[in-house]
Amino acid sequence: MGRHSAEEPATPSGNDPDGEAAHFDGYENFPVGRGAAPVRAGSRNRVGFAVGLVILGVILLVFGMITLTTDDDPQTTAGQDNSATATTPVPSRSPSPTPTAMPGPPAQTSAIPPAQEVMPVTVLNNSALTGLASRVAGELEAGGWPIAELLNYSETQVPATTVFFTPGKPAEEAAAQALAAQFPGITGGAKPRFDGLDGSGLTVAAVGDWVP
Repeated sequence: MGRHSAEEPATPSGNDPDGEAAHFDGYENFPVGRGAAPVRAGSRNRVGFAVGLVILGVILLVFGMITLTTDDDPQTTAGQDNSATATTPVPSRSPSPTPTAMPGPPAQTSAIPPAQEVMPVTVLNNSALTGLASRVAGELEAGGWPIAELLNYSETQVPATTVFFTPGKPAEEAAAQALAAQFPGITGGAKPRFDGLDGSGLTVAAVGDWVP
């Protein structure tokens, strides 16, 4: 018999479990799943930059609102100041004490002693002053003593204004003393009448040392 040369078995190549050569020509046309697509680095940077801008805008907006709410409005402040000034109560001041009037000169007359009898008085002008008897008589009459008459007397110069009474008449003497005590201007006091003196009863000789 002739010798037949047997075909040598093909040497397996690659990782084909059947020993057949794997054909990869069609693999490169298979589509790749969409969910596993890799994210590019450029897109990731743009997204981060946009998020940063949004956060910065929110911060600026919040800061601006806080500034608006805390700033004082000049007009409002001025109005508040004016109203505060208008409504602020002014402390009341105690009224100044009324100045006390200075006391005047001492009164020329005093009250008539209640137990003393009042008698009419004659007034003599024993000076060169015109109208002196009328002025003295007005003062005596204002003090409660009636005036009998007014006379001018120049025969004897009396040293001081004096009230004279009739000797021997105690009531008239007491009235003369009360009259002199009531009017300090009668500096000569009460004395008995002397001869030649005009008038009768109680007589006041005014010499000019007392001019009411």
